[in-house]
Amino acid sequence: MISHTKNILVADTDIHLIAFLQEEIQNRQFHYSFAAGYDYLVDQLENETFFAAIVDFELENSEGDKFIDYIITKNIPTIATVNEMSVAQYNTLSRYPIIDYVIKSNLAGKKYLRDLLQGLEYFYHKHILVCCNASCSPASESILRLFRSLLFRPILTTSAYDALRILDEDESIKIVYVNETLHDQEGLWLCREIKNRYPSRDIILFGGSKMAMDLQQFEKLKGEFFKSGVTDFFGESIDKERFNTHLLNTTKILKQKKSLGSYIQTVERYVLISITNLNGIILYASDAFCDICGYSKEELIGKSHNIIRHPDMDPSIFKDLWSTLKSGKGWKGEVKNRKKNGDHYWVSVSVEPMYDDTGSVIAYQSVRFDITDRKRVEELLITDRLTGIFNRRKFDEVLHYEFSQRKRREKDLALIMVDFDHFKQINDTYGHQTGDNVLIQTAKLMHASIRSSDSLYRWGGEEFCIICPSTDSEGVMNLAAKVKTAINECDFCTIGRQTVSLGVALAQEEDTVDLFVKRVDTALYKAKFLGRNRIEWE
Repeated sequence: MISHTKNILVADTDIHLIAFLQEEIQNRQFHYSFAAGYDYLVDQLENETFFAAIVDFELENSEGDKFIDYIITKNIPTIATVNEMSVAQYNTLSRYPIIDYVIKSNLAGKKYLRDLLQGLEYFYHKHILVCCNASCSPASESILRLFRSLLFRPILTTSAYDALRILDEDESIKIVYVNETLHDQEGLWLCREIKNRYPSRDIILFGGSKMAMDLQQFEKLKGEFFKSGVTDFFGESIDKERFNTHLLNTTKILKQKKSLGSYIQTVERYVLISITNLNGIILYASDAFCDICGYSKEELIGKSHNIIRHPDMDPSIFKDLWSTLKSGKGWKGEVKNRKKNGDHYWVSVSVEPMYDDTGSVIAYQSVRFDITDRKRVEELLITDRLTGIFNRRKFDEVLHYEFSQRKRREKDLALIMVDFDHFKQINDTYGHQTGDNVLIQTAKLMHASIRSSDSLYRWGGEEFCIICPSTDSEGVMNLAAKVKTAINECDFCTIGRQTVSLGVALAQEEDTVDLFVKRVDTALYKAKFLGRNRIEWE
């Protein structure tokens, strides 16, 4: 396996600097080798390959000069460190072809060293385009040396049109240096053309001039270059410190933008997001949202959000949603939506207001998570496997909820319990398969007889329950009679007509849930005891 770890030679005994490097760049692909003395340094350089070197210029007995001299002979990019920079030290370091120097005695200097190392890793072997008016002039050579010291691979051209061709062919080029005059065009023209042709490429432009001119002319030219999109402009000599700082800061922004772009792409691809105006008209839909609902962006944008509303959803949920949003608060809940092809899916949704700079609500953003699989599991847990209606577990859950709602809203709550008469004889005479078919058909008959506000459950065996919210004694007796008639008049395949007994109860002030169920069970027992095929009240 090929290792991509980059070795950094450190000839600096400052423990604070070493600790900072190891902590700040611990996740980078760097390995630090520490040279305790000159002989050890020579031995390491002879036997290992290094990506870069960090050397304390203030080592005793001018060891720093000696270290740098030797490292440079090995063509290793070098960063010098000092505690304080004197004029004499600056003049000495300026004569070395090092990348830069760092004042390590303060946190800002240490962070600059970190940025340099990370910048070198980013620049490593990347192409950079250098546009000068002469390919072998001292000016162009100094620029090329500067870029090579930062581990770039410079491409030199003297033609503006050739530069554009190179940029067309190599989209990886992110940095371009443009001199004031080129062989066939002005540098200003090339800068403007690059910005016009490649608006989405995030190309960093540097400008420069090697021509002799007075300060006023230079400032005028610099201003024109800045207005043409360059990041910085240099005269006869390039200020290495300023250039490095601008380059590092700009590339850091580009890397952050790239990371943000990658994050946005991830969100677009995997997160179910939509944005609507204040009236619920869709302004934006992510790719993931389009994928789950089956509509394209063109089909969604400009349409009301109820295009995906499922008819099973209680309208009161959306009434609560809008009243919450209009009050300036966010809303959370679980919603069943309808796909374009008619299928459904469930989402856990969070809707939040979006604000402008003045604090006014301008839109609503919805972030969803697909919970369809979870809902399917939940549905299996609360569904009777034979009949497809709710089971005893769901009955307990809903009855407790409706019981609490009855007290809060001060409305009636009724319960009906239904039991087949002599069902055991059906199983014994015709077999359990026939008995199962009777239960399945009975569940369908009862479901067709109840109201949308009622809910039907298989209590167990051949017994069924119906929860009837907001229903008084007259209403529940009428419903019980309707259910009894529907079953009595059905001509069941093979066995003909059958009868059922029903118990009915209305929740009382002193009732608990258990007492309420016990009372309706007592009413059913009374119906059985009094001859079956009847309705009894408790």
